[in-house]
Amino acid sequence: MSADADFDFKIGIVGPTRVGKTSLIASILKDSQRLLEGTPVKIGPHGTKTERRVAQHHKELDGSLRAGEFNPGAVSGTEEPFTFELHLDPGADAGGIRLNLLDYPGGWIDADRRPREREDEWKHCKRWMTESTVLIVPVESAVMMEAASARHKRAVPSILNTYEVSQVTREWAKDRASRPNEPALLLFCPVKCESYFADNGGLRDSSTELFNAVRDHYHEVLQAVRGEAPQVKVLYSPVDTIGCVEIIRANWREEKTEPGGFVFSADYRVRPPGRQSAKGADAVLVSLCRHLVEAKKRAESLLADEKENEAAAAKRFAERDEGFLRNFFLWASRGRKRRRETAEARQTEADAQRRIVESLDETISRLASRDFGPRVREM
Repeated sequence: MSADADFDFKIGIVGPTRVGKTSLIASILKDSQRLLEGTPVKIGPHGTKTERRVAQHHKELDGSLRAGEFNPGAVSGTEEPFTFELHLDPGADAGGIRLNLLDYPGGWIDADRRPREREDEWKHCKRWMTESTVLIVPVESAVMMEAASARHKRAVPSILNTYEVSQVTREWAKDRASRPNEPALLLFCPVKCESYFADNGGLRDSSTELFNAVRDHYHEVLQAVRGEAPQVKVLYSPVDTIGCVEIIRANWREEKTEPGGFVFSADYRVRPPGRQSAKGADAVLVSLCRHLVEAKKRAESLLADEKENEAAAAKRFAERDEGFLRNFFLWASRGRKRRRETAEARQTEADAQRRIVESLDETISRLASRDFGPRVREM
């Protein structure tokens, strides 16, 4: 790959319907420049389709908050597959990194709810997730945390589709195991966490209970990953996707046709002044950037080694002793001079490529120095 070419990476997101996949992506993008302050890294939409999709989501959310209310149903869900196309500039004198995140109707993960006519599209989604460099598992925090009765607790695995998530994740882990030299990152991202942390305007700190709930409900997912691909890095990174809301009532409506026999919803109040204040998205974004920049550095390092080998070979060829008559001919015809010029050009290319690797190394060090705080844990 040429030094100025973009690297392409797929990012998979696996979760049930209405879990907040789009909101998570939008939160990561909205404050990306602020989140990456102090680093040379920049990230943003690649193309107008992604830019419009993110803008639409924020307008709907902002309108809801300005009305003094928050209703997750007021933000339109994903009805058709949509690929968020992002471009990451690592700040080195080289090509960037293309990140492609596939969003899809979450109901497709459940075979009982997936329309027959969408089977081929679901197969494409599964193939995308399996081939992804990074897999993100968004988790609706309130479903786990607000299940008080035994009946509600029994319904949680069905509402969260934890079995289906574990099956997709296992296939992803198998694919990562077959590619040991490629990056592998699994991110558990509890979303809508505003009511369970006291570090962003919340009234209580239930962060330990939330972590334990995720670890308990997604135990099979973790087991599958560790069994198939122990080299995978697993991070727990909870996100306040809105920041200024608080659950005041959890509603469990009995509905036999729904997963687990219940439909979960919640009533929220908006904390004044009603401005969105996402928290935790920085850890997700910086983890993604660090992981993918490291992958780019590995590829650029291989290219640097190749160019240095070419430079060394050109130098040996330029100075090779070919006997008195041949050496005299090379001197007289300026062939020796041309060989040396070629060797110098190859060395210049090798030096430039090595500087790219050094620049990426510096970027990784700066990203690695970012403190995610106590929210983020390695699992």
